[in-house]
Amino acid sequence: MAGRLIHALAPHQPEATTVVVILSAGARLFDADGDLIKRTAPHEQLKIEAEVVDEKGRHYYQLDPDRFVLKNDVTTEITKWQAAHDDQAEYHYLNAENINQIRWGMPNGCEPAALLEGLHLMGYAQTLSYLDFIAEMPRATDYNPYHGFGGEPDENVPGHFEAIFPEPLAKWARQYGPAHQLANAEIEDLRQLIAQKKPIVTYVTVGFETPESAQYSFGEALSNNHAVLLDGYFGDDLLHVSDPIDGRYWLSTARFKQAYDARKWAVSIG
Repeated sequence: MAGRLIHALAPHQPEATTVVVILSAGARLFDADGDLIKRTAPHEQLKIEAEVVDEKGRHYYQLDPDRFVLKNDVTTEITKWQAAHDDQAEYHYLNAENINQIRWGMPNGCEPAALLEGLHLMGYAQTLSYLDFIAEMPRATDYNPYHGFGGEPDENVPGHFEAIFPEPLAKWARQYGPAHQLANAEIEDLRQLIAQKKPIVTYVTVGFETPESAQYSFGEALSNNHAVLLDGYFGDDLLHVSDPIDGRYWLSTARFKQAYDARKWAVSIG
């Protein structure tokens, strides 16, 4: 259908002006109608103009008015990639789906989105859509995210904290399949789980920005709380996430670590 992709684009400035192809098979290039044109050369560097999202929530980098590359096939972490660019580096990628919480009208629904991505990857909760899954999410009657989801996934309510923290999340996950709350897991521990083909819901910050704390009725918490599914790594320097806001992408371990280490909260699946 002509114009299918370009009419759905919502451009904004990317965090870098150049990306590098991480796939050994090259990155997929699409035209403005969403049709595949070709693949790039492996490890090619590409200049980008904007980041865009199509009507299905898939994220692309725009190269020019007529060409787009999937964000999942490249990384903006060029320096880190070059440091890690070694054919002998250990590589694991589980290829989880992406559930775009914004497209579903759930601006506060990152934890259930990340969890369902992981459950689906492992073959659990297959009949549940994202909205069906949220309908089953345990709620905290005292709005305390340590007891359940502390607010409304589709709106901000004064005095509520719109999140569900690891203990109730892991308990909920175990209704569908094996899941384990991880206490103070280091990055290397997370890599080992990925190598065992176990995806991990990790608590980070929105956009992997510097953690910011605030006081709430239940105590101190990160005001820019966010959760993503960790589902891959390349050597020591690159990790892959399925982010319920920003899609699927590679980022530097250092950038991930800054956000993750603020709490070292995670829930493994499988």
